[in-house]
Amino acid sequence: MKKIIPWGILLVALSLVFYPQHSQFSDALLPKMNSHEFNQEMHLQLPSTTQIVENWVEDREQLQFSATVNDEYYALRGYIQIWQLNDMEGYLQKSKEMSAFDFYTYSLNNIKINDLPGVLTIWGASFGELTRISGKEYWLKTPNQKVIRIAFLTSDTHFNEAQLKVMGYILSSLAWITEE
Repeated sequence: MKKIIPWGILLVALSLVFYPQHSQFSDALLPKMNSHEFNQEMHLQLPSTTQIVENWVEDREQLQFSATVNDEYYALRGYIQIWQLNDMEGYLQKSKEMSAFDFYTYSLNNIKINDLPGVLTIWGASFGELTRISGKEYWLKTPNQKVIRIAFLTSDTHFNEAQLKVMGYILSSLAWITEE
C-alpha cells in the first residue's frame, strides 16, 4: 500500500503541471457522450472531448486497473480505477493521513450510485501559496468485492455548475459488468 500512495501523489502532481487550469465552458449543451468499457468490467459514458489513457499497473496487489482521464473543455481530469481493497474505509483514512497534500477541506460521505454502495471523498488541497485543487472521489463497492474509484479533479477551489452536470451524467451511466 505504501508504494501506491506515492505514485498517486505523483500522478496528481503531474496532472497539475500538464493540464489546463480553467475551462472556457459556459452553460452550453453537453457534448456528445461516448460509451467506454474499462478492463472488461465496467461501462461509462464520457464526453467525446475526454481523452483516456490506460496506465499499466505492474503490482496488481491492490490497484487492479487505472486509466487517467482529461477533458480540457470542462477543465476536468481524474482517474477511473478498479481496486481490490478488504477495508476500503480504513484504506481511505490511512491515505489521508499519509498524504503529502495540505488539505483545507476533507470529508467522507456514504453514497449509493446505480445500486453500488460506497464512499464519496470530497476534498480541497493547497500546493504552495498559489495552487489549489479540488477533488471528488467516488469509491464504490462491486458485487464481487472489488472497488471502483472514479475521481474528478479541478484546478480551482470548487467545481463549477457545468463540471458538476457532466460528472452527474458520467456517474449515472456507470454499469458494472457482472459475470453470469
